[in-house]
Amino acid sequence: MKSNTIAVFAALLVLVSCSSAPKRPPEVFTNRNAAAGQLEMGNRSLARSDYVNAHIFFEEAWKLAVSTDDPESRMRVRLAWGNAWYNQGKLDKARSLWQAALDEATESGYPHMAGAARIYLARGTLAEGNSVEQLDADERKRRAEAAGQIVRNELSSIRGNDLYLAFAWKVIGLAEKELGNFTEAESAIRRALDIHEKGRYLEDAAYDWYLIASVRSKEGNTEQALQALDRAISFDRRAENANGLGMSWMAKGLIEQRRSDTVRARAAYERAHEIFRAAFIEAGAEEARRKLESLGD
Repeated sequence: MKSNTIAVFAALLVLVSCSSAPKRPPEVFTNRNAAAGQLEMGNRSLARSDYVNAHIFFEEAWKLAVSTDDPESRMRVRLAWGNAWYNQGKLDKARSLWQAALDEATESGYPHMAGAARIYLARGTLAEGNSVEQLDADERKRRAEAAGQIVRNELSSIRGNDLYLAFAWKVIGLAEKELGNFTEAESAIRRALDIHEKGRYLEDAAYDWYLIASVRSKEGNTEQALQALDRAISFDRRAENANGLGMSWMAKGLIEQRRSDTVRARAAYERAHEIFRAAFIEAGAEEARRKLESLGD
């Protein structure tokens, strides 16, 4: 009788243990989430022009994406990493990564990522920010028209991803700026700005305002350009983004210098120089110093 009781108790214990055991997840996301985290930190470093750390984060994100053999993670890292190389003027490296992302998206059946890759490749053809290739006016116009059309064709494919959608509108804005369509350019960039402001992407919103300032400045509307730069500064202050702050003060100095207000130009360049030096951004500090020297005594 005693042995039977022990046997029944043991059986009940097994049943209780089995019923209380945690359910095993149908899918594990540990490394994919870690890759996304590294990617986010890389993008934040890139927004601050901290290329050293950006490449470190992107390299780690790539290792994690490869280890999981997750196609979408691999594509996202390639697009972001290519953007880092593009910002450094390494166009061949950027295009190689963007094309690899497009090829994998096409082969693996990810139309939204293929659309994103085409948008990045279109961005790389614009003369705006492209310091390596010297283009004549007709070629600049041709590329801008083609890039704008490519991006518009892909808007529906990336509709579910706000950040890619914001990037797309930014590229459209840059294309319209090159074509001299300033109203359309600002309108497109503002659509990117709306997304960034709602998502509290402070550095991106600041850069949107910086681009709006460049559109207004090219149009000859200097007062409103300066107002846009003030908005950029307000966002970068909230983000504590020293590089963005320095860039905006440099832009203010350029505008003031062009309209021969050397007092305000000097004050803006000095502010930029102070910010860059305090943040150990040597290239920015050196550029600000050269601008100050160009004003004379």
